Amino acid sequence: MCGILGATGGRVAAASETDFLDALDLIRHRGPDGGSVWGEPGIWLGHRRLAIIDLGQRAGQPMRQGRLTIVFNGEIYNYRELRAELSALGYTFSTSSDTEVLLQAWKHWGADCLLRLEGMFAFALWDGEQDKLYLARDRYGEKPLFVHESSDGLAFASEMPPLIRLAGGALRENKLATGLFFLYSYVPAPYGALQDVFQIEPGCWMEWSAQNGVRRHRYYSLQSAIAISAAQPQPAYGEACRMLKTLLRDAVRQRVETADVPVASLLSGGIDSSIVTILAAQASNQSMSVYSLGFPEDPGFDETDFARAITATLPNVQHHIVEATEDGVLRFVGEVLDRLGEPYADASILPTSLLCSQIEEKVALGGDAADELFAGYGIYPAIVAGARLPGLVRGLLGLLPRHPNPPAIRNAHLRAAALFHRHLRATPLQSYLSWRSYADMDALAALGIDTSATAGFAETLNRSSAASLRDVQALDLAFNLPNDMLKKVDHAAMFQGLEVRLPFLDSKLVHWALGLPDEYRISGRTRKRILRDAFADVLPEMVLTRGKMGFLLPIRRWFREGRLRHELDAMLSAQMVLDRKVARYVLSEHAAGRADHSVLLWSIYVYLRWLAMISAWATHRATGVRK
Repeated sequence: MCGILGATGGRVAAASETDFLDALDLIRHRGPDGGSVWGEPGIWLGHRRLAIIDLGQRAGQPMRQGRLTIVFNGEIYNYRELRAELSALGYTFSTSSDTEVLLQAWKHWGADCLLRLEGMFAFALWDGEQDKLYLARDRYGEKPLFVHESSDGLAFASEMPPLIRLAGGALRENKLATGLFFLYSYVPAPYGALQDVFQIEPGCWMEWSAQNGVRRHRYYSLQSAIAISAAQPQPAYGEACRMLKTLLRDAVRQRVETADVPVASLLSGGIDSSIVTILAAQASNQSMSVYSLGFPEDPGFDETDFARAITATLPNVQHHIVEATEDGVLRFVGEVLDRLGEPYADASILPTSLLCSQIEEKVALGGDAADELFAGYGIYPAIVAGARLPGLVRGLLGLLPRHPNPPAIRNAHLRAAALFHRHLRATPLQSYLSWRSYADMDALAALGIDTSATAGFAETLNRSSAASLRDVQALDLAFNLPNDMLKKVDHAAMFQGLEVRLPFLDSKLVHWALGLPDEYRISGRTRKRILRDAFADVLPEMVLTRGKMGFLLPIRRWFREGRLRHELDAMLSAQMVLDRKVARYVLSEHAAGRADHSVLLWSIYVYLRWLAMISAWATHRATGVRK
């Protein structure tokens, strides 16, 4: 797990080695174990290393083999199998690293090697013989990759700040991407928060040459993979439960064993992380550390009792509970937000990053993506139910006035009905995007935010009807998972020099799970049915029957009183990008308790802090030893 950076074409001549080292220093947190650069006419490649496989210097990067040079961020979990296959074909290896296996695999198979890789990755490979640069990103978007394309060449990086530094502050805000950010709380790929910057989408690769510029390709289609799996004869439910246990056990074991350093586990106390922790403890041949987050000031959201119930059954684990107090989380705001190279307003990144900051190991396992695979979110059945309504009924319901604030309704059934009505749209895709939106279009327009990209962006998403449970899950795996959940995990962990591995994103497991009949995942009101049943024999009853919880922060109260309210008020007075009068009215209405604008206010706060950091990144200078 590392940070990568590179530039090619005329961009190399425009940047000195000092500029490049200063830019690389901006992602030092991704690789605290060392950094190195390599260059020749027309190409610069840089790497920050978090040493996990083959800890010796021989496995350092940039790594060269003949005229091929690679910088790689991620892990290839099946690299040993690929190495054996390549060795049988006559290839030799001088390291025991997955980086060298990836380099030789590209040398032999070219881009066809990408579908052979089981892992998370973003890498760049320079072919000095053809003067071509290749960039690729993993299937599901676990690892980020940003690209700045201009008339005089191309630059890429694991995060945005190095690109800002290499451009010397010349990059300008992408107003279309800003509108998408305020709607979804993140900038979705392929958009970039700055003009001429884009994110390589999951499952894609691209090539660049001075003669042909950028050529984009897709090597993986989730929809196609699921369709093939769904067309196969499906196992009976009992057999499917047994198969799930085997598939997930293998995925966890592979992620535990593919490391030359100790592997820890993140345990929230929910079903997903509990299963991963149990399987990891079974796969580990040594004592394993387990980390949980506690909220001592807010018992209603504290899950440590559930986490303790899990670790009490595991004799070979050391359980560490990190307490997140309000003051502690608030002190962490600056450390997190001032490193975010793009606006990102999922506030749960704060406690997640706080937890990661206390982990001593370099690698930890997480339970993310289980909700997407096994239908753990309540929005899934709601979207499917809406899609089954006759068009006339949907149209009539759309004419009825929508409740202005459904979350404030105390009665659970009335609240669910109001939310269902609020997000019901003419098509399932529109309903899905409404559920995943967090701002009112009229409010954004009043603030002066351009939301014109939304219509065109929706057309680029999954074009299926999204009417079945499987369709909705696949859409969420392709849209919200990489742009929100996986981005949060990457930022929160890599800010602390930590690699988080996600067994639920094993490709064999993904294809198999989404190929199952829908009723295996949801039955009546039971979500994640098969996951619960498959592991009922190892999960304590209190964990198995508990409701779903997430990281919740008191941002509603923070903007009604205290430091954040005053900070935002001062920021609004100083800025000139949002309508000042409207923004201050929104803040005052929230502070007076007349409405809950906490999500919009947090997005504004994050956005203004990001804008304020751009000049600092553009002029960043590395201190001390540069490499």
